This record gives sequence, C-alpha cells and structure tokens, in this order.
Amino acid sequence: MNIWTIMTYELRRQLRSRTLLLNMLLLPLVLIFLLGASLSGVVGVDGSESVDPVKTAIVYSSAADAGKSAMLEDFVKSDEVKDYIIPVEVGTRQEAESGLRTGKYGYAVIVPQGFDSEVQSGKKAELEFILGKNHSDNTVAGTVFDNFLSAINYKQAAAMTLGPAAITAALPMAAEQSAVKLGDLNNGGKTYNASQFYAASMLLMFLLYSGFTVSHSLFSEKDSHTLFRINSMPVKGSQLFIGKMLGVGVVTVLQCAAIIFFTDVLFGVYWGNRPGLLMLFCLLMIIASMTFSILICMFSKTRTSAINIINIVTVVMTFLSGGMAPLPDAWVNSVGAFTINHWEQQAMIRMMLHSGLGQILPNLLVMSVICLVLFSAALFTYRKVGYHE
Repeated sequence: MNIWTIMTYELRRQLRSRTLLLNMLLLPLVLIFLLGASLSGVVGVDGSESVDPVKTAIVYSSAADAGKSAMLEDFVKSDEVKDYIIPVEVGTRQEAESGLRTGKYGYAVIVPQGFDSEVQSGKKAELEFILGKNHSDNTVAGTVFDNFLSAINYKQAAAMTLGPAAITAALPMAAEQSAVKLGDLNNGGKTYNASQFYAASMLLMFLLYSGFTVSHSLFSEKDSHTLFRINSMPVKGSQLFIGKMLGVGVVTVLQCAAIIFFTDVLFGVYWGNRPGLLMLFCLLMIIASMTFSILICMFSKTRTSAINIINIVTVVMTFLSGGMAPLPDAWVNSVGAFTINHWEQQAMIRMMLHSGLGQILPNLLVMSVICLVLFSAALFTYRKVGYHE
C-alpha cells in the first residue's frame, strides 16, 4: 500500500508538469518531423528503384537472314523481356562498339554464326557480350541474357540426361514462372524511409533521457529536505524507492506509447508487423535507461552532476549508433555495437523491414543481458549506498 501511494503521488506530480510533458512528447515529434523531412534523400529508401529498359545492340556474324537467330529474336520480343531490353540490330561489331563509346547503346550482344543450328544439335549455347558505360545497364542486360543462355543449356542437359520427354514435361512449369522478376532481396520486399529511421532513433534517445526524470525524482526529496521526515514515518526506504521508480516507469511507458501512436497517425511511420516484440524492446530500453540512471544518481552528490553525466552519455550513444547522422556501416557495426541504442535501433529497423525472427532474436538476447547486468548493478549499489539524506 505504501508503494502504491508513493507511485500515484509521483504520477500526479509528473503529469502536472507542463514543461516535462512538452519535452517528453512534443519535442520528439517535432524532431522526428524535421529530421525525416530534411534528410529524406539521405537516410533510408523511399521505395523500390525502377529499372529503365536498356538499348541493346545485336550483331549477327552473318548478314544473311539465314544467319539470324530466331530463338534470340523471339526472346527479346517477348512481353516479359521487352520492358527491360530494347533490341537494335546493328550491321557490324565496329558500329556496336562505336555506339557503346558514345552512349548510343547501353549493351551489345554478338551472336555467332549458326547459333540456332548449334543449339539444336546439342552444343552449348554461347553469346559474346560487350559492356557499356553504365553499371546498372550492364547488370540488367547481363542478367536477362544470362537467364536466356541458362534456360537453353538447362533444357539441353535435361534432354541429354533424361531424354526428350523431360523438356515436354518441364514446359508447363516454365510457362507459369516469369523470366524476369523485379524486387528487393530479403525483408519481404519492404524498405524504410527517413521518417521511420529517425522515429526509432529519437524514440530511443528520449527513452534514455528518462534518466532526467529519474534524477529529478530521486533528488527532489533530498533537495527539499523531506526525505528525512519520510523516513521517520512507517515507510521503508525500499518502498519509497520502488514507488518512485514505478511512477517514473509508468510515465515513460506512456511517453513511448504516445510517440509510437502519434508518429503512426501524423507521419505515417510504419513500425513493422510485430507490435508485441516492439513493446518488449521498448520495455527493455526503459529498464536499461532507468537502471543506468539509478547507478549515476547513486554515485553523484548533486542533481546537476547526475544530469550532466546522463546527458553526455545519451548524446554520445545516440551519435555512435548512427541515430543523429548517417555514419559508415563499419563504424556503426564496430564502435556503435558498444551502445544500447545500436541493438535496439537495429532490431526496430529489422521489424520495419519484416525481417525473420532469427535476425531479431540476437538483439533481444543482447538487450536482455544488458538489462540483467544493469539491474543487478543497480540492486547491489542500492544495498550498499541506500536512498537517504
């Protein structure tokens, strides 16, 4: 009952502070909006990149109609490929190379003489490719024509191994599959934008800033010299301490839920498809930030010194984890891995990207270990130092 009374009193005192509420709710929303809008082209990906069709020069070794490849012409004129390849028949190899140098063509394919007859006789299908200036064009065109050769060689191998009936059996299955598929690797085709990135970053930073509330709560009774009178009542020091921490914890949970809700409603921030796991990570972050702040307050003589230390640590960890400005991946994954923000932010981004549970569980394990260590240290320190004037 004493713990409940102290907790409700702490809640009323904090909810009456308009400055505290503005700093806990309005300020993070403003920062998320400003950073997400101003750095939309620097952080994250707004959507899947489109692939422009590549103008491809096709050179036949024989100028006669008999030297042309009906198989290749049918392939490049198919509905699936024409969105990615614009075939242009060129008379000579020199003309194709000249067009590649000037940028007229993005890719070139040299078709050997008798290509169709050699394929039909069971020989390996081979084409000669000449790369252009643009790396993306080379990748797109190279993928398309490699797929063409691979399909032919696969059918030949199946026919030689299993007999001609294998090709007939494989035709219905091949017809159901698209020759070219555009999408994102992993993550279920999901991407994240700057608003999502900074929503996660600022949420974690302000959860760390809850240490200010912890410091204010712990030092308020000492500075007003009421802690001695409270201890003279039938209230244990542990009850007073637990009640204050529960009050601060409830306010921090409300702050976390409000930031997630308002960023979703106002800015359209998508937090992923695992709301339960998201709340678990937020709870672990709150436990880590509160226990860390308790340790700082126990060893600090004044409220000012405790707040300064918490402020410096919060800013440094947010910066090292890449939450303030884009940093090289090598830096974030090496130095940033020593910060709490790193493990939390990476987990939230992966949830936004619909990553598998196996990619998120290591972050959950690390955060659980961090919380266990900080909680044990805070409990041991409280037993040694106590909470008194």
